[in-house]
Amino acid sequence: MGYKVARASEYLAITGGGIQDIKLAKKSWVFPWQSCTVFDVSPVNYTFEVQAMSSEKLPFVIPAVFTIGPRVDDPHALL
Repeated sequence: MGYKVARASEYLAITGGGIQDIKLAKKSWVFPWQSCTVFDVSPVNYTFEVQAMSSEKLPFVIPAVFTIGPRVDDPHALL
């Protein structure tokens, strides 16, 4: 049995005895018959170059960056 606390960009996913589905929490008691996994919700950046062509048929390269992360304000999105 222990008291677990997640960092600012993390959540605890607790399953096992006494929990029907998955319990998401920032801090919680975890009993020996339960399992606790820490997962990170920090956004991840994906950077790549897009090759395009202008209307005058001149090729050029555009750098593109996409940031992907879960919606932390919606508990169903985290599940």
